[in-house]
Amino acid sequence: MDEPLDFENDDPLVNPPATLEQRRKKVIGLDDLLSDFYKEKSKILNKQNRKRKASKLYDSDEDEHGQEALLSKYVDDCQNQMDEIDGEEDIREWGLSMFGDQKTPTPSLHADLVSCCLLKEFMNTQSNQVVDLRPDTGANFLEGLLVNGCLTRLVLTRACAEKFICKWTVNLLLYSSKEDLRSSACDFWCSILSSQIEINGAPVEIDWLPNYQELKEALESYGFRINSSQDVELAKADSESQGPPPNIRAWLKLVAACCQIRCKNPIFSTSQVEEIVEILVWLLLDRGLHGLSLLLHDCLISVIGSFKKEEWVSSCEEIANSLASRVPQDINCLRIVESVSGIDARSKLLRSSISNKMLVVLLDHKGSDANLLSSLMSIKVKEKNCNLMKTYIFLVLAENWLFSSKLAEEKPVLRDMWAVFLRNCSCQINTTDLRPYASKVRTRAAYLLQGCSSN
Repeated sequence: MDEPLDFENDDPLVNPPATLEQRRKKVIGLDDLLSDFYKEKSKILNKQNRKRKASKLYDSDEDEHGQEALLSKYVDDCQNQMDEIDGEEDIREWGLSMFGDQKTPTPSLHADLVSCCLLKEFMNTQSNQVVDLRPDTGANFLEGLLVNGCLTRLVLTRACAEKFICKWTVNLLLYSSKEDLRSSACDFWCSILSSQIEINGAPVEIDWLPNYQELKEALESYGFRINSSQDVELAKADSESQGPPPNIRAWLKLVAACCQIRCKNPIFSTSQVEEIVEILVWLLLDRGLHGLSLLLHDCLISVIGSFKKEEWVSSCEEIANSLASRVPQDINCLRIVESVSGIDARSKLLRSSISNKMLVVLLDHKGSDANLLSSLMSIKVKEKNCNLMKTYIFLVLAENWLFSSKLAEEKPVLRDMWAVFLRNCSCQINTTDLRPYASKVRTRAAYLLQGCSSN
């Protein structure tokens, strides 16, 4: 309690500062010198440490960049290896370019207007005084009647389609570049042809019908390569003049309508209808017509249904042999089989026959059905040099061959051999197998094997 307070110590009156003489008399001890020495040394060490940290930080940045480059290299190498594994599977796509350069269309029939009986009759009536129809305006007059549907109603009312009108409308249907004209001409022909098979309606007397040669010439003018389908390459369309043209839609509708009346009016012979089936299957391989798949399938079903019962079995064999001998030995085989997608008995038989003939060609095999399955069973899927893409094609083709018909039901031994082949494909391929199509073969075989087991 007797000691001075803190602020009293700072008072110069209580504690006067030391004089200059007292300072000079102060003796510098050894401890002070050592303290100063260590302070200076610590400063130097701190500077050196700061320099080391800066250089280490710079070096660490270079190390990080180097590690990133090394990691990027590893990733690229891994990606390249995966591309090598998956590359073959990715590029194996269906699709052929069935159309080449288009040709100049056939000239119109405007010069033959003077032979049109319909125009002559109209010009001789009193109504012509209002319309003032002349030979030079006859083409425009007929086109107007066609587009608004009056020509179709007039022909159906008269129950007669004269030769000039038939030829003129077919010419527009096959070659016109105007959408309204070709669609109206297509509707005209569908109407007069459907009248041939109507039960209650009166059939239209048609003075002229298009033959197969005219339809084939139209396809050739579109650039369709009928006689060189086996040499077509994967889809590529670099030229603006390449097909398919818009008229192909009307062509398909006309073919379907002609085949629907073949039971009463055989416009096409049996061999010609067989060739039409082949053409439709080839068209289904063109990716440029992928948007018309539904129309193509409907047309194919109409054409298949136009065969007589006594000629269908032999025609089915002819079609299958022709397609199997010309199709490329790749994934397009499966596309052809899938294109015959009908569920009726004829479509199933055609699908089974095409699959069988393709298997015979691909396996280069001639013998019984049991020997054909024995060839499939002998495939060693475990070997690295086994082409699993072809094995997958064999698998799908054999499935359609056996089960699109009643062959597997009629011959149980074939079903048993089929189960052995499926077991080989599903059990002898590991889940870690990275070969192209390994997973597809294994999973599809395992799925089909379940169906065999349940049966």
